[in-house]
Amino acid sequence: GAILLAALQTLPEATSGLAVAHSLALVLYGLRLCSFLAYREIFIPKFREFREKIEKKAVERGGRLKRLPFILSCSALYGCMAAPLLLTAQAGFSSTVMATISITMMYVGLLTAAWGDLVKTWVKGDKGPDHLVTSGPFALLRHPNYTGETLLWTANVITGLLGLLAAMADGGLTWARGGQFGASVLGLFGIGFVLAQAATGLERRQAEKYGQDAEYQAWVRRTWPGLTLPKKKEKEKEKDGDMDE
Repeated sequence: GAILLAALQTLPEATSGLAVAHSLALVLYGLRLCSFLAYREIFIPKFREFREKIEKKAVERGGRLKRLPFILSCSALYGCMAAPLLLTAQAGFSSTVMATISITMMYVGLLTAAWGDLVKTWVKGDKGPDHLVTSGPFALLRHPNYTGETLLWTANVITGLLGLLAAMADGGLTWARGGQFGASVLGLFGIGFVLAQAATGLERRQAEKYGQDAEYQAWVRRTWPGLTLPKKKEKEKEKDGDMDE
């Protein structure tokens, strides 16, 4: 929701068609993510039970107040992830080949992630939660939702960099804009680590669950897992962490 609000606030300030397209990409990202999470909460009991389990643990640990540092860190991350919008909304950011490519890659990443979530939800709803999904984007990507988001956020920062370069060309480089780009890079590293950690954890759980299955072994050989953490740096996910399978 935070990304959606940030993009909606920036949209009226966009001064070019590509700046509008940039903001709209994150508006669509926010709408898709919010609607998908709402669907899971309402229609998939497993995820509702998982959320209730987290709430119960929060109470047992002394209430939600103890999660305040985590909540604040998430807020800071979302702010950094939205920072590139400030760089492209400014006057001087115009249509260029590089900007067109980077924003197109944002939409490719957005559609890849959405397609992955849709196919996984549909197949598991039809064949059961324990079914290994290997169709659609999963025929090439083991975790298209994470890989798609990685592409989206990488292209988002590249687009912000192009906005910064446009400001420099117009003699409009300021400390504020430099700070906005610095925040953008921090946001990319932050969400990149989160996505890599999630993909690594899912790799581990799938190997434990399907490792002896010949179909799984063949699927692993022909697909790309996306960005994952090195095994020596892999951390166990928190007991109340992501449960995507």
